[in-house]
Amino acid sequence: MPTIRGAFVWDAFTAKTFFMEFVFIVGAVQAFFLTFLVINKKNKSRGDYVLMMLMILMGFILLGYSLEVMGIDTDYPFFLGLYTAIGILIGPLVYLYILSYTNSSQKFNPLHLLHALPYLFFTAAVFLQFTVNSEGSIIEDKNIIEDSQKPIFFIMGLFRVFWGMIYMIAGLFVLKKHSLQIGKYFSYTENIDLKWLKYIVIMMTVIWSTVIIINILSNFNQFIDFRLGDNIIHLVVTITVFLHGYYGIKQQIIFSPATVSRQAPDQFKNSTESKEEKKQYLKSGLSKEDSLSHLHRLQNYMKTEQPYSNGKLSLKEVADYLDISPNHLSQVINENLNKNFFDFVNAYRIELVKEKMLDASNKNMTLLGIAYDSGFNSKSSFNSSFKKATGLTPSQYLKNQSS
Repeated sequence: MPTIRGAFVWDAFTAKTFFMEFVFIVGAVQAFFLTFLVINKKNKSRGDYVLMMLMILMGFILLGYSLEVMGIDTDYPFFLGLYTAIGILIGPLVYLYILSYTNSSQKFNPLHLLHALPYLFFTAAVFLQFTVNSEGSIIEDKNIIEDSQKPIFFIMGLFRVFWGMIYMIAGLFVLKKHSLQIGKYFSYTENIDLKWLKYIVIMMTVIWSTVIIINILSNFNQFIDFRLGDNIIHLVVTITVFLHGYYGIKQQIIFSPATVSRQAPDQFKNSTESKEEKKQYLKSGLSKEDSLSHLHRLQNYMKTEQPYSNGKLSLKEVADYLDISPNHLSQVINENLNKNFFDFVNAYRIELVKEKMLDASNKNMTLLGIAYDSGFNSKSSFNSSFKKATGLTPSQYLKNQSS
């Protein structure tokens, strides 16, 4: 009887181990397959190249962990050496991925290579342990590294646990600034608000939160088995691979070089209507008289031509029509009306919606149909903008006007 029970337990353990191996190998294959799809994508942006590196990195992480679960990772010491500290690179790559979709420049910045220095330093330490400082076998050397038996590996462990979280926090700040930047240059947010990227960053933050919690529970308090903890971490990594692939490959460039004036890239990089930006306005060379003159021309253009009925209207399009720089136009709107471009344009759209609501010839049109006809691109943006301006939902406003 004990023999049968032992066999059952062994079979269950084997099945569980095999299943986890299968999951992580599938995740690795998926990561490499997504890399192949990005390579074959036409008109690749800088973000696509960063995505390729990120997918390759996550593929190697899952592949390396699969070899560890199978107990054969020490059979490939060179790969093990490259793999041991590789998680340190995830945070920097995700951060660069965010920058690639929130920065106007699509050029590679060599200074970004500095983000790889911690990985290179610790990888060199690992190879030195495997060679010069070896205890005689790869297994013994691996135990020294994983158990942080030397100060350098203790520090490496801290980097592997906390380094990525620092980059995730920085990335969330960049995305927050980006949302303000959209309002400065666009009259719409659909497909350019990067919510998908925010969700991915949140998922990556979940990974590092999990890493931190698992390390506390398994290494310090031993509340859970370290293998179970590692399985949980890498399962979240596998899910993130699928999310990156689904959303990342189809994402378009938000700020192409044609979006703003090339003559003022430094001003474009300022993403908020802040005190710093207003100080820059003092150096812009635009006098108060010229500002008011541009404002009069702008308001006349909006009333007579109604360009706001174009749901994809951008700051640059209006600036080109008025023959002034986008940055000067942004300054005109902000200084004189205390609004960004998004709120400025949507104010006209809302007024047009109000007129159409009360027009008897539009009685057969739905509120959403009127919104689309007035330049809004979605129900959510229409409702939020309308309520922000009037304090009422569109249906409440119409009901009040009808009573």
